[in-house]
Amino acid sequence: MKITLAQAINLLSSLHKKVNELQGEFFTVHVIEVPKGETYTPYERTVDAVLQELSEVQRDILELKEIIQQANLSNQVEWDGHSISMIRAIETAKQLRERLNLLKTLATTKKREYNVHHHSGAIMEQIALFDPVEYKKHADKLARQVELLSSRIDKVNYTIEIDVPLAHKYLEA
Repeated sequence: MKITLAQAINLLSSLHKKVNELQGEFFTVHVIEVPKGETYTPYERTVDAVLQELSEVQRDILELKEIIQQANLSNQVEWDGHSISMIRAIETAKQLRERLNLLKTLATTKKREYNVHHHSGAIMEQIALFDPVEYKKHADKLARQVELLSSRIDKVNYTIEIDVPLAHKYLEA
């Protein structure tokens, strides 16, 4: 079944949720507590049935991850004057977001700040060793770059179709 890369990513997310649900179900059905000597009605699903479904979903996750990674490796995004793989684009976007968070911290730092030391009562002066205004400009520019890269990644995610044989098990109504 052909689906977009974005649909494959959403399917992967829902399969991870399914694993969590099955693990929860496992802990529900693996024991039953009844008064000593009393009879009980076993759960509808057995531990073996839950474990079997869990194994199947985990296999599907592995297969789907491999398909997504192959698509991310073979599809390209234009960035910084070069054509780069989606894998590189995704990792670059992550790194740029991390850097953006650092720059935002610098941009919001006060040039000079006074604090009272709790134990001694001494007034301490904290002095920024950089110009926060300049880092605000850098942060704003980097934020625009990150948004541009993210939109290019999204464009590929929503336009590229990939063959996902296991999709019919989860996506057909």
